[in-house]
Amino acid sequence: MFWLVLLLLLWVMGVAFTYVLFYYESANSSHLEVLRSKGSVPIMILRGFLWSLYSHVLVLLTTATALHRDYYSLPPGPAKRTPIIFVHGLYHNHTAWYLYLRWFRRWGWSHMKAINLKGKFRSIHEFARILSEEVEKVLAETQSEKVDLVGQSMGGLVIRAYLAENSGRAKIRRVVTLGSPHRGSKLAVFGLGQGAREMVPGSAFLESLNQDVQIPQNGRFYAIYTIVDNMVLPNESAILAWDGVKNLETRIVNHVGLAYCKHTARLVKECLDEE
Repeated sequence: MFWLVLLLLLWVMGVAFTYVLFYYESANSSHLEVLRSKGSVPIMILRGFLWSLYSHVLVLLTTATALHRDYYSLPPGPAKRTPIIFVHGLYHNHTAWYLYLRWFRRWGWSHMKAINLKGKFRSIHEFARILSEEVEKVLAETQSEKVDLVGQSMGGLVIRAYLAENSGRAKIRRVVTLGSPHRGSKLAVFGLGQGAREMVPGSAFLESLNQDVQIPQNGRFYAIYTIVDNMVLPNESAILAWDGVKNLETRIVNHVGLAYCKHTARLVKECLDEE
């Protein structure tokens, strides 16, 4: 019992520490004024903190669904609407999209696939090659001309690295990123593996990626962000200030919670539905 209480305490303290860093970063930048313009800063941070606790519980609960592989795979047969490929973030897996798949099936989608980026410590370019293979499989299995890509956190950078190859841009209709550190995150210095190092602000990977605009050929790009993101520091890194990119602010929700928030999922739906 003692060890369980200790683990719970350490977990809560760890989550709280991310919001201490978030406030420190905000207080030393213009982001504090952004927060103040939206309401009470302490209340918004508290809501983000509570969302963080809630979302981590959901991560643990949904991980067990990895045993049900069919849930995350494509159904057989051709697709009637553009298929969706969901790309998870750093150190996570396809179970991150359990609720999104549930919601989108209710909203009329049938052909969706949440992929696994195997090898947690690989480079983002290596993950992009995995995505490229998955895109080809989905196109072949659904007899579709294009797919939609939705990526959370590092998953958005994986999508961009894939789009950087000209051959990939023509196969994508819509791209939606959720809390992706397009210009890096200062917290990435605490991560392990090549992918984490590549998300450090100013890394050679980000410098190269941000030299060119990666927009789907004849398609659209949406970047969804939250102003209380406790993992993308500075928060503005989740915004992609390019022509052709539409940035959308979601409700007050933490970084991990972007993959478990129904309001955010509805924003993604609107992006994919937009003519």
